[in-house]
Amino acid sequence: MTTVQSASLEARTTPPLSGTVRIVAGVSLALAGILNGLPAYLSQILAGDMEYVDYIRWGADNPGLAQTEQLVYVVSMLFAPIGLLAMAQVTRWRAPVITAVAAPLFLWGMWGFQNILSFGYLTVSTATRSIGPEAAVRLNDGLAADASGLLISLAPHLLGSFVGLVLLSIACWKSRAFSRTPIILLVVFLLWDFLLPAVGPLEPHILLIAAWVWLGIDLIRMPASVWRGERPHVQG
Repeated sequence: MTTVQSASLEARTTPPLSGTVRIVAGVSLALAGILNGLPAYLSQILAGDMEYVDYIRWGADNPGLAQTEQLVYVVSMLFAPIGLLAMAQVTRWRAPVITAVAAPLFLWGMWGFQNILSFGYLTVSTATRSIGPEAAVRLNDGLAADASGLLISLAPHLLGSFVGLVLLSIACWKSRAFSRTPIILLVVFLLWDFLLPAVGPLEPHILLIAAWVWLGIDLIRMPASVWRGERPHVQG
């Protein structure tokens, strides 16, 4: 087969817009890391470590900052599922079972996290301006005590996001298609964010930014053959 014929055959067997989808997914993952991680880190620096009810009161005193932060959080969830599903698209070739378990879990978790962020926007941004900070605190207490609300927000986030992303990290490691360092950073972030408090100016979301931006760049630069599962690509 000539070189021209081989190139023509590859062009015919490559899914349409495959490269574009991979690049969009990589950019989405990087944007999700920045849009979700940077506000959390800056909030720790500007407002300090405080109880959520105190944060609501802080938001009432700093409405511009609080509304911007909450809005950016919500927007970040437009991009996170796209980037995470792209990672699963890569890992499914060499870690199919782990990926098959991880993907539904992290999607369930992202849905719960989106609901948490929506509740946050409601209490911190909308309620503080429309009904006042103390009423917003009571609204937040009501949401926290609502069993149905917890079932569609905190429960899926704690279970789905944590377990799903840990499993996805393991699948990434086994796939050998992603750099090792951001995978480690992602697991450290999950353990720190879910199980441990912030330490002074050190806040776990700085690790999320580094991990997802790095992994997003890996997706953007990934050879098409690795994206399609045709051959392994060992990352350092």
